[in-house]
Amino acid sequence: MSSQVALSSAMRSNLLLLQNTNSSIDKLQSQLSTGNKVNSALDGPTAFFAAQGLNQRASDLSTLKDAMGQAISTIKAGNQGITSIQKLIDQAKGLTTSAYSNLGNDPSAIATRKSLAAQFNDIKDQIDKLAADSGYGGKNLLAGSGQTFDATSSSRSTVNSITGLSNSRVTNVTTSDTYSIRVAGTGDISGNAGDIASAEDARGLFGLKVSGKLSSTAGNFSDVSIEIRGAVGQTRTAVVTEGGESRSITFFDNTQSATNSLVSAGTSGTQQISQVNITGNIDEGDTFNVTINGRTFSYTASAGDVSNPSPTTRQATIATNLQNLITNSISIPGSSISGFTVSSSTPGTFQITAASSYGTSNSFTLGSSTVNALTKDISVSFSSGSVVSFTVDRSTLEGLGTAGNGTSTVEKDVDLSVTATDLNGVSITRSGANDRGSGKLTDGENAMSFTTGTVRINVDSTKIMQAASANRSANMTTSQQTPANTQNDLSVQFNETNTNSLSVKSTNVTTDGQGLRLDYAQNDFLDRSDIDAAVAQLTYATTQLRSAGQTLSTNLNVIQTRSDFTDAFNNVLSDGADSLVQVDQNQAGAELLTLQTRQSLGVTTLSLANQSQQAILKLF
Repeated sequence: MSSQVALSSAMRSNLLLLQNTNSSIDKLQSQLSTGNKVNSALDGPTAFFAAQGLNQRASDLSTLKDAMGQAISTIKAGNQGITSIQKLIDQAKGLTTSAYSNLGNDPSAIATRKSLAAQFNDIKDQIDKLAADSGYGGKNLLAGSGQTFDATSSSRSTVNSITGLSNSRVTNVTTSDTYSIRVAGTGDISGNAGDIASAEDARGLFGLKVSGKLSSTAGNFSDVSIEIRGAVGQTRTAVVTEGGESRSITFFDNTQSATNSLVSAGTSGTQQISQVNITGNIDEGDTFNVTINGRTFSYTASAGDVSNPSPTTRQATIATNLQNLITNSISIPGSSISGFTVSSSTPGTFQITAASSYGTSNSFTLGSSTVNALTKDISVSFSSGSVVSFTVDRSTLEGLGTAGNGTSTVEKDVDLSVTATDLNGVSITRSGANDRGSGKLTDGENAMSFTTGTVRINVDSTKIMQAASANRSANMTTSQQTPANTQNDLSVQFNETNTNSLSVKSTNVTTDGQGLRLDYAQNDFLDRSDIDAAVAQLTYATTQLRSAGQTLSTNLNVIQTRSDFTDAFNNVLSDGADSLVQVDQNQAGAELLTLQTRQSLGVTTLSLANQSQQAILKLF
């Protein structure tokens, strides 16, 4: 017996319509709740997979856009570094301007330029540090390729083996080269003619000479200074200084004297005896006068007389020479003092005895006096080998009054040179015989600038004469030390297939020869040419910075434009994907309302179809 309930044809037809309506309502409700008309491949495989492809592409581009954003930050970091480095360059230009304003050769101007050079070097170091700190995300667009050049250690050692040379090196290397280093010269010392003339006029000197030969163990390139101290009519002092050594010479002291005294008076039975006394400090040129009965005997102290520094010895020497002078005159027949006798007494004195036949009183007149030296010859030597000699003219010096006091400096010239010659035959020489400001050789670092690099060598003036005597030479060679690389270059991908990208090349804005070519200050800005070299380097560095900044700016604009394009294109892709799968809310809502109405009608129709069977119940 079957348990299946049989439905009438009308009820079955109405039920099927109602089921279809309910299914359509469920589908529309799902679409409205998700917002998509295609939620899976079953809903529409073609639209589903097409939309998925568009969304994946948009997602890939979004990832690339993030990378573009990081690239933009990297470029901005580099650009900020360039901006700050340019400010340091401007500060360095200000230092060179100040150096030009202090180009004198006086010690103050030289010290000022040396200080400015040290500040210049500090700024150079800060530029390199700032460039090193301008990296972002592991990339530094200011570090360049990393390629470096330097002098080989073996060639530096060979140059350093030359006596008097040390710390040889080549900075700011632009390309490989070989430099021949040679030391030559006789070491003969002289003084700058202009300085000598000025010193003679200012200090009341004449015959000023700086001479000698540089010592091979204690030489120096120091200037010579001459200071005159004292007052008119009083003791004068000359202080001659070279480097750390000074010599003081006192002259025109007015303490020397010649006096006479009566030992015993002359009477008719006794001969007069008088004594001459020589006292005080005696200098070469001092004149001593003794007058007997109107006849004057004069003796001027010679260099030999004052060779012994002992005042007592000098006094005794002058007394003896005066005694001999008078004795020789007494022996001349017919002399007005013929028959007088002169005898030694205590050191520095002598006695004169009248002739026995000299008048009835046996007495005579005696006078003595001294005249200060009119000139003073001075000669001093120094351990460096320098000899400074001059003559002080008393009348000239005292005619200058207090203006004669003060210090004059004489630039010392030394026939000694260090020459560097590159492979092109270009030679640069720093010579001790040059005037200051024209490539003068100095103690310490000496720099010689070529187009391929700057040769720097420390010179020890105490020993350099040994190398010059041996005419020593050696070669210093520069070569590439590290290869170029691309590790700091930045690659920016613009599409998901990596068929469109941009490579941002890193730029070397460090100060070395492969970058800004900004070297340390040469020779402490001793010469105008050293300042000129710094100015030229700063000009080149500014040009390089501007070029690097322009390149970064161009790349930044390209990446920014592509980033904006990616943003807009992502919207296009997303809109395209949405148009394939998203439901039209208005249409779906209208359809749902229609289906709901149809559902109500279906229920009513099914109820009507069922009423024919309900009528049968009335029969029971």
